[in-house]
Amino acid sequence: MRTRLFIVLIHPLARRVLAVIGLVLTATTAIAQPAEEPLERATAAGYRVLLIGNSHSSKNNLPGLLATLITEGQASTDVHTETAPRWAFLADRLGDNVTQKKLESDRWTHVILQAQKYSTSGRYYYPTDAAEEWIRRVKLRGSVPILFPEWARRGNDEEGQRVHALHMSIASRESACVAPVGIAWQIALDADRKLRLHASDGNHASRKGALLTAYVLYQAITGRRAAALPTIDTIKVDTETQAALRSAASEAYRSLPDSACAVSLTR
Repeated sequence: MRTRLFIVLIHPLARRVLAVIGLVLTATTAIAQPAEEPLERATAAGYRVLLIGNSHSSKNNLPGLLATLITEGQASTDVHTETAPRWAFLADRLGDNVTQKKLESDRWTHVILQAQKYSTSGRYYYPTDAAEEWIRRVKLRGSVPILFPEWARRGNDEEGQRVHALHMSIASRESACVAPVGIAWQIALDADRKLRLHASDGNHASRKGALLTAYVLYQAITGRRAAALPTIDTIKVDTETQAALRSAASEAYRSLPDSACAVSLTR
C-alpha cells in the first residue's frame, strides 16, 4: 500500500476548529477511515433528499433552495427535497412514529439530520445516542446520512466551532457525513462583517444565511464544489453575494477535509 503525503494550507478558523475537535474526540474513538471506493451519490431516479430537524431545516425555504442548486449543478437530474413532519429535536423524534414512517416512505438518496441538542454555553452535556440511532436507521434504508451542525448565534463565534466539533464526535462513533455549515458561516463573516446571515432574532438564518447553508449542503450531497456553481437569477440574492457565499462554502470543505462527504461510509 502506498503512503501519500498531502500538504494543505488550512484556513486560520479551521486550525481553531481542529483543536476543538481534538479535545472533543479525546474521550472517543478515532474518526472512521473512508473506504476505498466513492459512494454513489444518487440513483438513476436522481436525488431524493429528506431533511429531518427543526425550524433551521426549513426557514427561508432551505429545501427549495437546495433543490434549485442541485438542479442547476446537475443539469438534467431529477431532484426532490422534502422536510419531515413537524419541528423537533432528534431525540424527540425517536418515538414519534411519524418521522420513521416518513423515512420509510421513499427511497431517499440522502437524509440530512439536524437538531441535535447542545448547550449554548458549552457548560452542559446532552446525550448524542438519538443522533447516532438516526444515522443507523438512515444507513439501513440505503441512504447517505448527513449531519447538519447549526451556525453560531449572532456574536458567539465560539459556538459554531464547538457545535461542529460535537457533530464530528458523533460521526466518529457512527459514520456519517458532516456538513460544515457553521464553519462556512464564520468564514463568510470573517471576510465581510457587514454580511447579514442572521435573521433579526440573531438565531435563525436570513435569506442569505439560508443560501449559504444550501451551498454547503449541495456540496455534501453532490460532491461538487459549490464555488463552481453559476449565479442563479431566480435566487433573490445579488450576484456578488452569491459568489462570496459559494466561495465560503467550498473553503469550509477545503480547510476541513474530514468533513467532506465524497467518501464511502462504513455500513
